[in-house]
Amino acid sequence: MNWSHIQLVFTREMRDQLRDRRTMFTICVLPLLLYPLMGLLMLQLAQVKTPQRFTIAVVEQIDKDAFEDIVRDPTTASDNSLRWSRWPSESELGAEILASLPGREEPKEPTDQDGPSQQVPGSVDHARVEGLLRKTQADAILCVSEPRDETSDLSVSSLPLRFPHFLILSNQRLERSRLAVLQLQKHIDAMHGAWARAHLLAQHIDSSVWNGPRIVHLDVATSADRQALVWSKLLPFIMLVWALTGAFYPAVDLCAGEKERGTLETLLSSPASRREIVWGKLLTIMCFSIATALLNLMSMVVTTSFVMRHWATSNSNGAWGAVGPISFDLIVWLVLLVVPMSAMFSALALAVASLARSTKEGQYYLMPLMLVGFPLVMLPALPGITLSSGTSIVPVTGAVLLSRALMDGEYATALAYLPSVLCVTTLCCLLATRWAVRQFENESVLFSETEKGSMKNWLIRMWIHRSSHPSATESVLCGLAILVGLFFGRLAMGAQPFSWDTFATSTVVIQIGLMLGPTLIMAVMLTRSVRVALRLNLPRIDDLIACTLLAVCLHPTYVRLANLVNREYPLGPETIEALQQFDGVLASVPFLSILLVLALLPAVCEELVFRGFVFSGLLENKGVLRAVIGSAVLFGLSHGVLQQTICATIMGLLMGWMAYRTGSVVCTILFHFLHKALTMTITAWSSSKQSFPEALDWFIGASSESFEYSQQWTNASVAVSLILIFWLSFRSQRSLGRVSVPVAEPGCGTLTAG
Repeated sequence: MNWSHIQLVFTREMRDQLRDRRTMFTICVLPLLLYPLMGLLMLQLAQVKTPQRFTIAVVEQIDKDAFEDIVRDPTTASDNSLRWSRWPSESELGAEILASLPGREEPKEPTDQDGPSQQVPGSVDHARVEGLLRKTQADAILCVSEPRDETSDLSVSSLPLRFPHFLILSNQRLERSRLAVLQLQKHIDAMHGAWARAHLLAQHIDSSVWNGPRIVHLDVATSADRQALVWSKLLPFIMLVWALTGAFYPAVDLCAGEKERGTLETLLSSPASRREIVWGKLLTIMCFSIATALLNLMSMVVTTSFVMRHWATSNSNGAWGAVGPISFDLIVWLVLLVVPMSAMFSALALAVASLARSTKEGQYYLMPLMLVGFPLVMLPALPGITLSSGTSIVPVTGAVLLSRALMDGEYATALAYLPSVLCVTTLCCLLATRWAVRQFENESVLFSETEKGSMKNWLIRMWIHRSSHPSATESVLCGLAILVGLFFGRLAMGAQPFSWDTFATSTVVIQIGLMLGPTLIMAVMLTRSVRVALRLNLPRIDDLIACTLLAVCLHPTYVRLANLVNREYPLGPETIEALQQFDGVLASVPFLSILLVLALLPAVCEELVFRGFVFSGLLENKGVLRAVIGSAVLFGLSHGVLQQTICATIMGLLMGWMAYRTGSVVCTILFHFLHKALTMTITAWSSSKQSFPEALDWFIGASSESFEYSQQWTNASVAVSLILIFWLSFRSQRSLGRVSVPVAEPGCGTLTAG
């Protein structure tokens, strides 16, 4: 690349963006105004204190002294949040309330399924209860009854012999009624504590028995450390959101805006190559992304320092006492986090914005991009998510957790996982940049016009101009539609009782009805040749032999990979229980049925979908890397368990490479079937508690109902696999000189003998 061309493009784009008043206002002026206004509003709201007081109507056949015992505050510090009104049973309204109650039964013991307030048995006239609440002008009605079993002969001053029963009538649809019930329950609990202590004293028992053990918690963290913990969870999320927002709007203007202004053609006709143009625009977008994030951070630092100082010197800090000003260390680590994240977000925003035909259309693409990035940004804020070898390889999440470890002073942990985070972040940046370059090299993307017309004309035009293979958009839509269907299908079939018949039926429905069926329909309707769309080409014999040997030799590596993934991402107890139940069911099923349902059927259906239709569409315009990665990701997401998703994605990369080198989906079907059949065979053999033949001792061994490959065979299988992969790559590339790609079928990945 010519860096002088990149510098010229960068200078041109920066000058154009700095002239745009809307961009400068969004990046420079808005952060300086936004956070001070937010701080001003928060200070104003903090001054507004409206104490909540709830009216409770008490009714039942109780005397005045009993009523005073109920309304008396049993705690030492009363907040006076409850206002009481008595309605004796002799009064007209009190009798009406009692008449509206269902049959009086002894309250049952609360269970784990019960909510904070136990529902009344029997039927209740809801309209009548709402009318009673309006008549009493109360937020809740408390009905008190004496306990029926009075076998105790204790006499404790003015307290009843047994704690009374309470019945609460409320309308949980109203916010005040819901809050009144919560406050009333706290009051009743405090009453019960005072009543129990009085009974213990009457029996000459120390009341500390009721209080339980005394727990003293000594926290060695300083207030500054606790305040830094709050900011370390909140600030990365805010900073990355602003970095993504600051990257997207300039990207839309540099792509869709130039299309509207007609200046993109002039730039593309310059001596600078497409890659140099992309790098010039990318550096421009990065500058605005970093500037947006840093200016927002600066405004937040200034605003919070004044707001927190005001709360610290006033009595209105409340819960905000745990939050202090942002320290300088946090600012340094946040700046280091923003730079690589802005680079990745800028490349993604540039690639996505290049698809837009107008500025208005480009703005619509912001929300999907943010929805994809939000889970990765919010995941580190969840409790229990820490920096580990498993989380460090998750894009964006690993970088946020690394910055949090640095903010918390865990430098040894951060240094241990720094290489993996850097490698993943760099790889994501390179892939995003490559995608952006490919978008700018595609003339149909840069100079596409807005399609207008009726839906009927669009369908007719699509039917007439359909090709022998699907387009990239059609293949991606097929994969996404299958994922949505699998999501709802598994939820609908998840509540069925587990048995082999139900499991086999659900597997057939998922594989044929939700995966293969939609793919065949789209292949028939959107392409001229189902064979070409599904890559059903006749493979070569040496390709089949190589795939067979690879399936056997790579199985030990896959087992090690699965064990590593399960160690880094442990299975939940529900998943382990389901797997144990599944193994127990398989013990009584014929092995041939297991192979047909769990090995052959998924191999055929999944490969025709992902290495067939999806791969064929993504291979359009020589998008080999896009086809391999895209089909692998969709293939991995089709599995319902996270551990299977990770392993399937990694194996999908290999099978996608095999599909491209061999030019046929038959080879990947064979590889997929042999791989699963080998797993089922060894698992069934080891679970039957039978020892393997002595001839296999050099390869595999069984222990405690599990199998494990020997180290010597694992090393040898890796060496053989590398030789086979090298040979297959060399053989395929050598044969490319003797083949030609049909002109009518560009990008289908099918090699025809010349």
